[in-house]
Parts: sequence; structure tokens; C-alpha cells
Amino acid sequence: MYATLRTYEMAVDWDDELVRHLNEGFMDQVAHVPGFVAYYSLEAGARVFASVTIFDSRAGVEESNRLAAEYVQRRLLDRFPTPPEITAGEIRAHRVG
Repeated sequence: MYATLRTYEMAVDWDDELVRHLNEGFMDQVAHVPGFVAYYSLEAGARVFASVTIFDSRAGVEESNRLAAEYVQRRLLDRFPTPPEITAGEIRAHRVG
């Protein structure tokens, strides 16, 4: 499995509109990428947004990063004015449950 962690500095605080964008917009897109396993977003600090997306393949991670950049450019640029820090790679250890 592979994961990507994207961390963004936000121009504004979290609100219901951002959560709606995630639930009804971006997650619907990323969930259709082949090999999708899971998506998580978290409030990682004052005006810091982070997301973790997990796939069965490196190609899925790369596609999700492309989709995220495109989605931010089209719909959320006012909230995320600078590019994210992206960390991606193969998952070496994990546990569920």
C-alpha cells in the first residue's frame, strides 16, 4: 500500500463550507481512482489542513495528488493560497482495528 500526506497552510479557519467541499466534491473524485483505500482530513493546527490518502498503488497516490492540485486551483484557491507540502511513499507498517 501507498500513502500521500498533503499539508496546507490555510488563509481562513475551518468551516462547514470546507467540510462540504471535501465530502461532496473532492472525496467523490478521489474515491474513483483505481486502488483507492481511504481518505482522511484533519485539523492539524491553527489554520493548518492535512490529508492522508491511501491507495493500493503508487499510481493512485500520484493521481490523487494531481486531482488535489486541480481541485484546489478550481475551487479552494482562496483557502489554500500556497502549494501544499507533499510527502508520499510506500506504507511499511500498519494496523487496523
